[in-house]
Amino acid sequence: MGNFLCFDLGTTKIKSALISYDGNIIYSSEEKAKTYSDDEGVYQKPEEYFNTVVSEIKEIKKRYPSHLSKAESLICSGQMAGILGIDMNWEVVFPWTYSVDTRANSYLSEIEDSMGGEIRESSGGVPFMAAKMKWIKENFPKDYKKIYKFINLTTYVAGRMCNLSGDDAFIDYSVLTMSGLADIEKGRWNRKICSELGIDINRLPHILRPFECVGYIDKNRFGTEEDIKVLVGIGDQIAGFIGAGILDKNDLVDVAGTYTVLGYCTDSFIADYKNRILASIFSGIDDIYYHLAVVAVGGYVYSWFKEKFSYDDKKNPIQIKDTDGLYFIPHIGGRSSPSQPYYEGTWVGIKWHHDLDSFYISLLESIGYELSYVLNWVKELNALREDSIREIKVIGGGSKNSIWNSIKSNILNLKYLVMKEVPFEIIGSFLVAKYGSNFKEGYKSLP
Repeated sequence: MGNFLCFDLGTTKIKSALISYDGNIIYSSEEKAKTYSDDEGVYQKPEEYFNTVVSEIKEIKKRYPSHLSKAESLICSGQMAGILGIDMNWEVVFPWTYSVDTRANSYLSEIEDSMGGEIRESSGGVPFMAAKMKWIKENFPKDYKKIYKFINLTTYVAGRMCNLSGDDAFIDYSVLTMSGLADIEKGRWNRKICSELGIDINRLPHILRPFECVGYIDKNRFGTEEDIKVLVGIGDQIAGFIGAGILDKNDLVDVAGTYTVLGYCTDSFIADYKNRILASIFSGIDDIYYHLAVVAVGGYVYSWFKEKFSYDDKKNPIQIKDTDGLYFIPHIGGRSSPSQPYYEGTWVGIKWHHDLDSFYISLLESIGYELSYVLNWVKELNALREDSIREIKVIGGGSKNSIWNSIKSNILNLKYLVMKEVPFEIIGSFLVAKYGSNFKEGYKSLP
């Protein structure tokens, strides 16, 4: 019975862990992920993520040599909406262009306007990767010619760990929705969409399930008893849902982080191709699908208010009170679900007696109202009865705010279950690595 090396390749942080066969975290750490900005935009270097993973394995060997020696598998979760280009030898020829890099947004808008409904019906979500591929092809023709395969960050790290070549390139099911190029139900690339967008289908990787083995790390490299299996990996948001136990139909989660995300688990692929509010994602595990919506930048707006208005919500106990017609629109930088970039934030209904507490409460309420709007569409799209969902789990930094939880609970008319703070992406990856398609049973056995 071996141990599991789990890594989460995030936008701002790289999380590392060694987890025992029984699910106990032996080692965990966080490193800051570097972002580069120059005249060519914002990007990250895949090689640095790989180097951090190798460095962390060496640190684990230094601290826990006997535990590392029993390492059985390595798995990465990571960012879902970016791409990078590699050549036949797995060398990076175009760096990791991720969600923060908006240089391809004009291409994204064009694709959404012309083919958005068709793409949603087939692929389930916003075609971030397709837009970036077209942008690279038309703006960096010399680099584009060098690209043998387009892959994502988790693929790059996994493939380099076990010395893959370009012909071995792969991508996991959970990030396909972000490509805009897949036929989710058939588990393959959509030739018609690729052709209409001018995307070379031969530059796209194989599609694999997150728990499949793509190669091995020789046991002599890190001094392990056996070769370490390297697994496909999984998108970070989906790994987080799995780690939080969002595994059965009608399970619901509020990710109260920098971005407020509503996640809903279902058992089939239902595309939101008309309203385009929800992304429809296949986890890569049979009968586990998710609807997902970025509701607002809730955590960022919360921090913005506290900073700009010098508001201390911990200094004095705040009472939930009637804001008497004061409402806040939280989309200061535009709205994501549905995509309405022209939205601006504002307060409506200001009266003479409103004070800072009133503005604060209205801000918290605004996220609840946005969650309610998205949840109502989840119910309609899935033909759910009003009483089908009775509770919602909440994770992320905002989950510690009991007043916010109470407000959202009242608006949604759902019981709020505050989850213990753990690295959910890491736990989800561990469950996938150990149990494969049977991680529902694995979740029940966690310590």
